[in-house]
Amino acid sequence: MAQKIDADVDVRRFGFVSGPGGPRLLFPHATAQNLDGRSGSMAYGAKELAFDGLEGRLDGVRWHAEAASLGEAWLRDDSGRLEMAIGRVELTHGFLLVRAERGVEIVVPHASLSDVHLTFHAPLDGRTAAAAAPPSAALRQERLRFLEGVAGKINLTIKVKLDLPVLGPRSLDQTLRVPIVDGSLDFRLLNESLDWLEGAFLDLGVDQDRLAVSFRVPIFGSSRDIISWALDRDAGAMARFGRVPLRSLADFRIGRGGATEGRAADKKRSILRALTLDNIEVALSMLAPRHLEVGGGMILFGGDDTPGIVNLQIAGSIDNRAEGNLRGTAGSVDTTIKDLKLGPLSLTADRLSFDRVEDLQIAFDGFVPKAASFAVHRVTASNLRLTIS
Repeated sequence: MAQKIDADVDVRRFGFVSGPGGPRLLFPHATAQNLDGRSGSMAYGAKELAFDGLEGRLDGVRWHAEAASLGEAWLRDDSGRLEMAIGRVELTHGFLLVRAERGVEIVVPHASLSDVHLTFHAPLDGRTAAAAAPPSAALRQERLRFLEGVAGKINLTIKVKLDLPVLGPRSLDQTLRVPIVDGSLDFRLLNESLDWLEGAFLDLGVDQDRLAVSFRVPIFGSSRDIISWALDRDAGAMARFGRVPLRSLADFRIGRGGATEGRAADKKRSILRALTLDNIEVALSMLAPRHLEVGGGMILFGGDDTPGIVNLQIAGSIDNRAEGNLRGTAGSVDTTIKDLKLGPLSLTADRLSFDRVEDLQIAFDGFVPKAASFAVHRVTASNLRLTIS
């Protein structure tokens, strides 16, 4: 694994020790400017650094300090999938940097970061938004059970453009107000909230293992799906009592899709000209400890005495045939991280808390996320272990 570090270093005193533990250099205090480093495909750096009690071994990669601070730090992947910028990093209990099996590993007992900006360009797992397949037997919702701890509301307007047989083009707008309780919504209330005129065309309900928004043509009586969501066994059982879990919304499908082949299928699909979820307003909190398996690791939200997410607010619009954007903020996010992989990074932390998440942005290609970014006023971490490989 290729590694390289360049910096302008200022050292007023240093010592050299040769004995048990191998030869090493000792720096009571050292500063550096304009550091640029690289480990494999990951580049990193900082405009200014300061170290107290810095010690480095000469027979291998092993550096540690009693305390350290960094100003205007940054980190980015060569592929552009991951970018991070940090205004200030304070390591009041020092750090340890060692060679890992692949790359380098940084161990930090306690860290405080301010003005953090993080950007992901999806997908980190190598898939493209265009190649994202419709839900299959392996449903996404199985990995999203942490959403069962969510409560709040989702308001939105469904805008549908149809080219109906006999009736021709029709545009339907329907505003929905969706309360979320214990990570689920009551679809019966949604169906009852349809306006009379649009309710004559639109229907929302459960059909076998699907929750579907469909349209029907009065008199002619034919019905076609506009959008549907697959339901796993637990979600299907809940649906019999009029509720569906929020996590099931991840397994969506536009139209019936795949039911027929050839020109007949193309003709059916062409009836739906456009589907837009507009004026989206989300207000959610996560009040119970929950976990999410992602990136080959796990994120645990909250704890017995700490909520996972407080006051998450999201607004925006997405369209099935255009680019969309959601914007948001959060009062706080409290997590525990284990072996979370973000491209060439692997992260573990006993506690990782985000205070005042600002400027959350999620960009969509149709209904598929393609990039996400956010800014955090302050991040604190304990027993942080970061591997760059």
